[in-house]
Amino acid sequence: MKVCLVGHFADGYDEGVRNVGKCINNELRRQGVTTTIINLRSVYQWQKIARTDPDIIHFVLTPTTSGIIAAKLLSIFQSRAKVVISAIHPSVRSLHALNFFKPDLTLVQSKASEELFDTIGFRTLTLPNGVDLAKFKPVSSTQKMHLRHNYGIPDEANIVLHLASLRKERNLGVCTKIQKDGLCRVLIVGREGDKNDSTVIRELQDAGCLVWVEHFAHIEDIYNVADCYLFPTTNKKACIETPLSVLEAMACNLPIITTRFGALPELFNEGYGFFFTDSDETSLRSLSDLLDGDVPIATRDMVLPYSWENIAHQLREIYVELLQ
Repeated sequence: MKVCLVGHFADGYDEGVRNVGKCINNELRRQGVTTTIINLRSVYQWQKIARTDPDIIHFVLTPTTSGIIAAKLLSIFQSRAKVVISAIHPSVRSLHALNFFKPDLTLVQSKASEELFDTIGFRTLTLPNGVDLAKFKPVSSTQKMHLRHNYGIPDEANIVLHLASLRKERNLGVCTKIQKDGLCRVLIVGREGDKNDSTVIRELQDAGCLVWVEHFAHIEDIYNVADCYLFPTTNKKACIETPLSVLEAMACNLPIITTRFGALPELFNEGYGFFFTDSDETSLRSLSDLLDGDVPIATRDMVLPYSWENIAHQLREIYVELLQ
């Protein structure tokens, strides 16, 4: 089986959609699938699709309306190949126009996206994002203290972590409330080179939050200096539908306080250190419950089915069925 994966492969991998494409490619190769990656933004690479003569052309996109149209046009001269689109963070308009640009299959991550594409007659299957369980894993208390010393975090501090694009759409106001409440120290890690909002950064810093805007080669270390992971985002345009940071934090067995964002309510139930929140006040109450120390934490067990190994295995089965 030959697969062309088309996405934003020439760009940095800190951003969600790009990271998903990289992880799918790496795991498919580990499982013996012949893959060729094509950078969608490079016209010069498009000809590689014809040279490869693939069985599957898989577009790992947001996608937008223009992205879906581009995907169909790019594959039009490979009539024998099946066309798959991963709708990781759908942002589509002109739904009726898209009837003319249907792929063979659209992989969605939430019921909302499934309903969206069903309305325009797209064939859909659900496939969430995954997590690298070997990279993201809990550490011992001794290792945690060592990491804290390396990053300048006091041993006794209760650290609430969030990885974010530092923009208003991420609903980071609750972080200032947590910091001012005095229960915890809030650590927010932004992406270097992102279009961060200086006003948001200033408000967080003025409240006393730690704000680090840089690239960490070992981001798993940052999860493991924390005591809890917070995901306060409500705006569906602000993040991919299965947030990688939530999965990664769970793989490190961190307690999770999250909004009912995207696919998360469909993947996980509350309990064992996983809390859904509908307001800032609920977030503060959940955090207080965690600090009382009576809550059993087993979020890693909850995320085990979503290893990239399992997700890629499911994807291979989808490819095989599509080619029959």
